[in-house]
Amino acid sequence: MRSLLVALVLLTGVTARAQGVSVLFKTTPAGGAFAPRNVVAVWITDGNGAFVKTIGRWADTRKSDLVAWNQASGGDADAVSGATRLDHTVQLAAQWDLKSKAGAVMPDGTYTIHIELSDSQTSSTAPNHEATYTFVKGPSPQVQTPTDANGFTAVKITYATTAGCNNGIVDLGEKCDPIETCPTACPDTGDACRPQILLGEAATCSSSCLAEVITACTSGDGCCPMGCDVTTDSDCGGGGGGGGDNGNGVTGGCATDGAAGGAFASLMLGLVAMLSVFRRRR
Repeated sequence: MRSLLVALVLLTGVTARAQGVSVLFKTTPAGGAFAPRNVVAVWITDGNGAFVKTIGRWADTRKSDLVAWNQASGGDADAVSGATRLDHTVQLAAQWDLKSKAGAVMPDGTYTIHIELSDSQTSSTAPNHEATYTFVKGPSPQVQTPTDANGFTAVKITYATTAGCNNGIVDLGEKCDPIETCPTACPDTGDACRPQILLGEAATCSSSCLAEVITACTSGDGCCPMGCDVTTDSDCGGGGGGGGDNGNGVTGGCATDGAAGGAFASLMLGLVAMLSVFRRRR
């Protein structure tokens, strides 16, 4: 496995109890038969090359294809972060609490972060993407932003020595960290009855987006919830609110233009017309 030369940036010289290491990165295809589906593992070794702990694994039934990880860990069952990945669109994040697999706090020194990706059935490391990054566990916090290489991009490694917002670690009570990953606005869901609202603040690492289901009959908001009609909500047009599961596991109407009610109304008008013709023919 080829080690990568990385730029190590020392931020401060504050002495404090170390809180942990976060690893952010994106992946690219290795050209295997299973692509774009892929499996990934992230693990730590000490200065002597001995296995310390798996800190991230996106693999289940295909974990045997992560050859380097299996050789290092012996098929370590810890740290299952997810199943086989469907593609490479999502940035991955792994965190190390500076402890061994047995739960012992590791001493200060140089450690190596290993990342492996496989998208083929293999018993060799040759077709897989592999990368290594070293950092020094000690009194000084560090941030690394290595050059894209060996199939891994947008890599950011943060060693935090203090707890709190913007230390690169999602501490207890936080929703995001570092600050640049915290949302300041929420994307449009395309569903007027289930808009996303912003909770918390990015500056305090507490911001997140939550889908809010509208159930009140309110004119002018573009939503016609179930149980509403044109007499209680002008957004219902000529019909009533929709019903059923909106695709997010929440039962509630999301007809924004009275489509459901309009279809019902059209059916009723058709039946009335048929009855009228029937009466005339009697």
